[in-house]
Amino acid sequence: MNAGLPGTGIGGIFYLASALAMPLREAYRRVRGRARGNWRVVAAQLAIAGGILGAMWVTGWLLGLALATARPIARLGTSLPPGNVLRIASVALALGTLAGVLVGVELLRLWVHRDRRAPTRAGRERSPLIGKGTPAGGADSHVGHERRRVALLLVLGLVVPDPHGALAQSPGRVAALLARADSAWAARAESVAAREYAAVLAADPENSHAIYRLAQLTRDDPASALRLFQRYVELEPEDPWGYMAVGEALARAGRYGDALRSYDDALRLAPGEPEAIAGRAKVFPRARAAAPAVTPLVSGSRDSDGNTTFRVGGSAELAAQGPLRLGMEANRDRVTDGVSTAGLEQLALRAAWRPGRLASVEGALGGTRLEPSDNGSTTVVPTGRLRARWRSSTHGVTVDVRAQRGVLGVSPLLVDNRVVRTEVRTVVEIPATRALKLRGLGRTAVLSDTADVNHRTELGLVLALPLSPAIELSGQVHQLRYSHASTAGYFAPRLGQVVEAGSYVELESPGGWLLAIDVGAGAQRVAEFGRQPGPWTRSLRGYAFITAPLAPGRALQLELEGEDSMVAREAATTAGAWRYGSAALSLRWAL
Repeated sequence: MNAGLPGTGIGGIFYLASALAMPLREAYRRVRGRARGNWRVVAAQLAIAGGILGAMWVTGWLLGLALATARPIARLGTSLPPGNVLRIASVALALGTLAGVLVGVELLRLWVHRDRRAPTRAGRERSPLIGKGTPAGGADSHVGHERRRVALLLVLGLVVPDPHGALAQSPGRVAALLARADSAWAARAESVAAREYAAVLAADPENSHAIYRLAQLTRDDPASALRLFQRYVELEPEDPWGYMAVGEALARAGRYGDALRSYDDALRLAPGEPEAIAGRAKVFPRARAAAPAVTPLVSGSRDSDGNTTFRVGGSAELAAQGPLRLGMEANRDRVTDGVSTAGLEQLALRAAWRPGRLASVEGALGGTRLEPSDNGSTTVVPTGRLRARWRSSTHGVTVDVRAQRGVLGVSPLLVDNRVVRTEVRTVVEIPATRALKLRGLGRTAVLSDTADVNHRTELGLVLALPLSPAIELSGQVHQLRYSHASTAGYFAPRLGQVVEAGSYVELESPGGWLLAIDVGAGAQRVAEFGRQPGPWTRSLRGYAFITAPLAPGRALQLELEGEDSMVAREAATTAGAWRYGSAALSLRWAL
């Protein structure tokens, strides 16, 4: 029977069966020549029965559609299939129950109305209890009738379901649904298993086994998986595996501190559990990396024109709040060319947001205070940067967009002229084949100073060949243009072209050591305004980044960079023939 659906109990089934049998009964009476009934009454009862059957089917279909649409437990990649909650098996069960009741009643009727023996006069005697003349056989008959009534009530109590009979069938239905879901899980039919476990939870929202399995099947949706695992822990607070699952889900969400606490709860319930120990050890370095940290920094650079820059500064970061992390940075630069010296002081607030493995947004906003070399008045320039990265999949299309506004402070002359560069750069990477990647680069910049505004544009094309996850070879072509020449202190040719071969290597050890090297070598030529392109000359560049771990969350970092080029792509050269080298040393210290 279907609990809560009118007309499907044994009373409703009895009425429907009686109404549907009325035409057959009237036809039988007509054939036997007996008194005829009223066909209008028969037709009316048939119409009522048909209406009840139609209403039952429509109600069951609407309930099935509503349950499939509501999805009360969790958002899934698959939804409950719409269907009719009225099942043939439940109607057959009601018919069977009704048949059992009717058979039992008929058997009891035959037993009750079997041949009775008439009482005799000799049997009359006065009852000592009531003081009246009572037939002895009548007393026995009365007791027998009472016994038969009690037996009838007992049979009806066994056959006819009580008001909670429908509810008593729910555990069986839940067990059947759970068996189907477990079979799909064992067969690795994940979409089917997810649908069946959701059906189990629709019938029994506190089924912890279904909740745990459904959470495992929704790992692609970290928020839903975490919510389900946490619900499992509420229902099964003594199961260490629930806490381990919550810890793993929290780590996937970037909440490493909470993940550590969850693993600690698992170890409290199961001390020495290898998987809990391994999970905690895996999360611990990330938790230290997400902890509050300070990073002091010192750096220096020198170019072929004699310009030297020395920087002292650092940054501080607050503890990561899930995918969001806030911090601040401050630096002081001293720029000199051997004759004059200028200074820059930078202060900015920064933030990083990583909603998932395939997307991130980073930015900083602040200002730079300029101290001219002639001891003139200082100026504060608003500065900032923004970077957004997105990848469709692990090996899919990648989009990297950067926007930046900063001061060109590589020489005292540039600082004195307050040269500010505002640029936007976009890099799109498309997998051309399984073995080749195609990258397109576009950049536009505005360079403004106290007397002029210049524009720079750059287009680039890179064909990359990954030899392994750690090594990549590439061929690159770049072309840049300025709108006009400049006397503010940077080299601005009409045209610059670079063709080079590059290589990128990134090696990481299990202990946390990291080495990244990006080098390129090729040829370049430039054309100044009013002149033809010059000869091709060499173009060299190199970059290295080394991380030496000291402890979880603490590491020493070294950056080295060098370039031999007339048109630097990342910086602004101060002359047509320009060489540049820099080094930066920082210490990240998690608190």
